[in-house]
Amino acid sequence: MLEEWLRANMAVWDERTGVHAASTFYDVEGFKSGAETLTSIELEELGPDVGEGTRLLHLQCHFGLDTLSWARHGATVTGIDFSEEAVGLARRLADEVGLASRARFLRSNVYDLPEVLEGEFDVVFTSWGVLTWLGDLRRWAQVAAHYVRPGGTFYIAEFHPLAFILDDAARPDDLRLDYPYFQGPEPLRFDEPGSYAEPDAATRNTVTYEWNHPLGEIVTRLIEAGLEIEHLHEFPFTHGLAFTYLEKGADGWQRIPGREEDYPLSFSLRARRPAG
Repeated sequence: MLEEWLRANMAVWDERTGVHAASTFYDVEGFKSGAETLTSIELEELGPDVGEGTRLLHLQCHFGLDTLSWARHGATVTGIDFSEEAVGLARRLADEVGLASRARFLRSNVYDLPEVLEGEFDVVFTSWGVLTWLGDLRRWAQVAAHYVRPGGTFYIAEFHPLAFILDDAARPDDLRLDYPYFQGPEPLRFDEPGSYAEPDAATRNTVTYEWNHPLGEIVTRLIEAGLEIEHLHEFPFTHGLAFTYLEKGADGWQRIPGREEDYPLSFSLRARRPAG
């Protein structure tokens, strides 16, 4: 029997798939026409290692735009998501853009993935808004490391945990703290309609359960799983967050007006599985 938090979160993401597919935020039509969905961070830090024949596993891929973008860069990709609606849409998009021969999508939550997927990959990739849905970061890191071939790469670009501890009504001149940084094992329960991509969307499933993981925990769990950290970069900008204290610039990144270089809002981490 599914735990309440997992059942609720799955229902939300099943419903959000349709909302997101129709949104200007995701711009599916632009993607079909060849638009790039990967950020400059991912392209600069991981892009040089992804090319023709690279085997890439994308954890928590939503409906596959970034997964298929890596396929456009030459990779043979496998995308994983726990939403049946998202996986179905990803498969249809792969067909529509002519990438079905180099892209497959499987429905699974991260923890159960070894039950449905075998093999190892050159790159295990995940990004932007994935960790908040995971209560057991130790198991997540173990599964991620399990799929990295010896000498292969694990890579994550993600929102910085600092961004999630500010008050919901915070302003650039009043950055008040509200949520705990050291949250612990119990999730925070939210009941909010709409979505970050379409705040005014009429949604039936509104309850989510989420966790904020300290940066030290993220790094430690990956090390415990046998990966060697190559870099941890922090950035004073981010994207895709519907927070009142952020302002989007001409380059597409969101920053805190007047404090553009002061606080970490996103991070990237690259690790390698020892070749031996």
